[in-house]
Formats: sequence, structure tokens, C-alpha cells
Amino acid sequence: MRYNIIIILLLSLLLLGACGHKNEQIAPKPKGYFRIDLPQAEYTLLDTTLPFTMEVSKHAQAVITPKDSGKIWIDLQYPQFAAELKMTYFPMHGNLRDRMVQEREMVQFHYVKADDVEYSIISDPESRMFGQIYDIEGSDVATPFQFWVSDSSYHFLRGSLYFNFPPNNDSIQPVIDYLRNDLLQLVNTLQWR
Repeated sequence: MRYNIIIILLLSLLLLGACGHKNEQIAPKPKGYFRIDLPQAEYTLLDTTLPFTMEVSKHAQAVITPKDSGKIWIDLQYPQFAAELKMTYFPMHGNLRDRMVQEREMVQFHYVKADDVEYSIISDPESRMFGQIYDIEGSDVATPFQFWVSDSSYHFLRGSLYFNFPPNNDSIQPVIDYLRNDLLQLVNTLQWR
């Protein structure tokens, strides 16, 4: 019995001694993600039978599908990121305002999941380029980047960036930033024919 009391006292002293370090701060570790290696940005001119030209990433594969009534689907696929920029070209017939309203509605659809939506206005009368770029922020947003451009008379092009998996934009933010730069290059080099 006497040995049991001595053992209990020694264990108690050891436990109290282990808890006595006041200099150490205990803090949770931040959530981490795998490192994503991004390739060097390189661009090439996409000069096909489209009614416009633009520079696209050399790391993207372009799939062009003409549709009825002059509409054209252009998909820029990024297999290494499981991402795709889906674009649609519409020939204009005096309905720019209707198209602008449709684009606003497409962006508003994402407001439920978005933390913030920032937009930039494109206005370059010399090159007949007008439009908007939408950055949609939030960890569960399906399309973090959308845009539309037009010459206001004949041409209208819209695009949305999608990933081929459920979004967790916090973990893929470096990829989103990388692809955003590619897409800005595309918009900045686009020229109507």
C-alpha cells in the first residue's frame, strides 16, 4: 500500500512538471495544400477561320465547333489543370443590350456562392473592343473568371473558366491566378477581322 502511494505521488509530480512550461505557445497549424508546379507562360497566335484572332497559351488545346446561325463554340482545354475555358462567339444583329443583360444574369447566378465579385470594364474604341471581365471570388465558386467582349456592332464573344472537379478554390488559387493571366492575355490580344 505504501509503495502505491509513493508511485502515485511520483507520477503526479511528473505530470505537473510536464505541464509547467509556460514559454511554449500552443497554436493550431494552418491547413496546407500540395505544391502546384506551374509551367512558364508561353503564347501562340490562334489564327483560324474564326472572325477574330487572339493569343492563347501553348499549354492549352483549342477545340473549335461551329454551330447553326453563325454561333461558334471555342474550348481551350488545360489537361494538366483539369480546367477549361469555354467560349461562345455570337454574330451580332443589333442586340448588344440583350447580350449584356444575359451576361449580367449569368454572373448573378454565382452570387449565392461568391464572397465577392469584382469587374473591370474594357473600353478601347480605337480597336473596337468593349466588354467586361468578372473575377468571382469564393471557395465554392464554379467559375472564378468570366468575360465578354464585343465590337458593339458585329461580334460578341463570351467566356467562362471551369474546372472538371468540385471547386475548392482555396486549394487551387495559384492555378486560378495562372489561368487568369492566360485569359487576360487572350482578351488583350483579341482582334476582330
